Amino acid sequence: MSVLWNLRRELLLRKNLHRPIDFQALLSDHGLPLALPAVCSLVNGTPRALRLTTMQAICNALDCQLSDFCVVAPDAAAHRAVSSKNRKASAEDDLVQFPDPFQYRIHELD
Repeated sequence: MSVLWNLRRELLLRKNLHRPIDFQALLSDHGLPLALPAVCSLVNGTPRALRLTTMQAICNALDCQLSDFCVVAPDAAAHRAVSSKNRKASAEDDLVQFPDPFQYRIHELD
């Protein structure tokens, strides 16, 4: 899975923030006190894991949506494997015919 993380660009475009310490203060104002190393890692690179509350605080502080600075796309190989699996499943579905439920005696009225 590929993740495109553009938080630094959004900081510059939306709030004209150039330093992580300024972003730290902005996050603290919006209820998320983070240590400076944590803020630096958010600004300088793609995080491996991120809490929902952190994502919400970033969105609130920048007045934006998550999709403005983070895009998650499937890997090309994984996407091809899933699509070929779906094609095989649809071909098998065409071959399977379900029996008519009214052919059984359980549905006869007494």
